[in-house]
Amino acid sequence: MTTTAPAIPPAPHLREDLLTPRFYTTEIDKAARTDLTIQSAGFEAMLGEMEADYNREHFDRKAPLNRLGHLSAAEKEAYESYLVRSCVSEFSGFLLFKELSRRLQKAGRPELSRLFSLMARDEARHAGFLNRALVAEDIEIDLPSLSTKRPITWFPLSWVLYSVYLSEKIGYWRYILIDRHLKAHPDHAFAPLFDFFEPWCQDENRHGDIFNLLIRCWPGLRQGLQGRLLSRFFLWSVFLTHSLTVCERGDFYRLLGMDPAAFDAEVMRKTNRTARRAFPVVFDLKGSAYLSLRDQLVSTYRELRRDQSAGVLRRLGLRLRFAGLLWRQFWQPMERSDAGLNRPVASGVPAVA
Repeated sequence: MTTTAPAIPPAPHLREDLLTPRFYTTEIDKAARTDLTIQSAGFEAMLGEMEADYNREHFDRKAPLNRLGHLSAAEKEAYESYLVRSCVSEFSGFLLFKELSRRLQKAGRPELSRLFSLMARDEARHAGFLNRALVAEDIEIDLPSLSTKRPITWFPLSWVLYSVYLSEKIGYWRYILIDRHLKAHPDHAFAPLFDFFEPWCQDENRHGDIFNLLIRCWPGLRQGLQGRLLSRFFLWSVFLTHSLTVCERGDFYRLLGMDPAAFDAEVMRKTNRTARRAFPVVFDLKGSAYLSLRDQLVSTYRELRRDQSAGVLRRLGLRLRFAGLLWRQFWQPMERSDAGLNRPVASGVPAVA
């Protein structure tokens, strides 16, 4: 008699929409042709920092991660949704870096393979820590199974370099700003997980510096029209995803005593300024309508989600409005940042204004 294994239920709190974390792959054969000679000193320094593993002792696997206080059903859902999305996102990074490491080793690039292996180590550590926090909430996610059931998105190497750089840097600013807020308002620190955000953000920062270095190994990616379009597109797309995630799903940040829109705007400002060290142009967030368009996009997105049963013309009008706002925001003015493009890549915490 043949028995069928029970189906694994979908990950809780993980909506199937455009804000759900994805799994990625890229042109690994092209990545194997990366010329490190023009950044050899920076590469050796970065590899040395990764080998040193300064955060080895910071992620205490025995530290209890149970919540410290009672949450209402809605607050509990907001916290758990944040944990699930973050865990899947970190696991996605682990899979990408692990695959790059494996394939680069086969391609005869052991030095690059080692670097990606060490970054995969960090991502696995983060995902494991978040998974422990989920277990404390009585939630179990079969991450390996989830990765086989979700589609793999293919990106050109240039897209991966730009998008991962920004993802790591925006992750740094998210963690460090939450950490600073909770240190100033400890009454909102309802989970011990938050105590680890400071060392965590340094991993994100270091990974971002590594991808800045890799972008510099392909000088054409930062030059001319290609460099300007890549900078515009990935700053815009990463900021848009962040805004919709934070503002449309703002219950978690309100639970921390933070205003979601203000937090989102500050993360964008910090990340935009940090991107001057890597990109030829960045958005002018002070002298443009970028943030006001953000508010209109979030409002329209909420209406689209809320009015699922609205008439055809109503939904068509909302979609057209949303598309028009996207177009206007995408073409907002940018500023040159050439002054920072010739400085050497250095790991460490970005300067804070």
